[in-house]
Amino acid sequence: MSENERKTIEHSHTPQHPLWLSVVLSLFPGVALGTFIVGTTPVLKGWGLDPIFALFGGIGLVIVPLELGCLAIASRRIIGSWSPLAVTDYRSKLPPGQLLPMAIGLAIWFIFTLIVWILLLEGWVIDWLPSWLPDSILQFSQTNAEGDSPSAGVFAAFLVIAFVFNGLVGPMTEELYFRGYLLPRIDRYGIWAPILNTLLFSIYHVWSPWRWPQIAVGFLPLALVAWQKRSIYVSMIAHVIVNIVFLVMLTASFAAS
Repeated sequence: MSENERKTIEHSHTPQHPLWLSVVLSLFPGVALGTFIVGTTPVLKGWGLDPIFALFGGIGLVIVPLELGCLAIASRRIIGSWSPLAVTDYRSKLPPGQLLPMAIGLAIWFIFTLIVWILLLEGWVIDWLPSWLPDSILQFSQTNAEGDSPSAGVFAAFLVIAFVFNGLVGPMTEELYFRGYLLPRIDRYGIWAPILNTLLFSIYHVWSPWRWPQIAVGFLPLALVAWQKRSIYVSMIAHVIVNIVFLVMLTASFAAS
């Protein structure tokens, strides 16, 4: 018996989703956030705020409630509890000496792919974005493009909102939802499960289609390790590190503008 077959049998108690349901559950929160960004970016720009606020606000107002709400509803339907954690799997605890180095290594890999993408490929890909994309998405691809420096108050609000929602709550919620709930429910596909989960996770970022390839390449090792180790804690810590480093990079770009 192969290792993949053994793992599939061991975790066969986890209810399996039909493929269409996995696709819908993976993409609809991203579509909702993309719609929110399209609707709020013109308003924010009218107030003199950068479109990136639409993302960070939307994570708190759209992504977190939707994904935790889905988990709570599934939990209530399956086991009679409203706890979002009750239906999350892959909760194996790893020794800190193994967990932290692994998470840091995965985060470094993602950051490396992000830097390479931004420096070498992103500008070219953005130039090839289809013209039918909403203007709000195209504006969002050029954060702070006009070079306006935010006021001290706006900058402070940006830091708080970004750190809370994009740095901590957002990535933790996404890992619970994607790697803790959705991934175990396509476990029957073996090694293809984390690959499919990662592809859907990249397309879920409908607000930044120019980064789909980078997100897929950068996040695939996180999903593979979470699946291999049966632990979302690895990918969760790595995801938080990635988002915080991204915020530091973004903050530096604001400060330099």
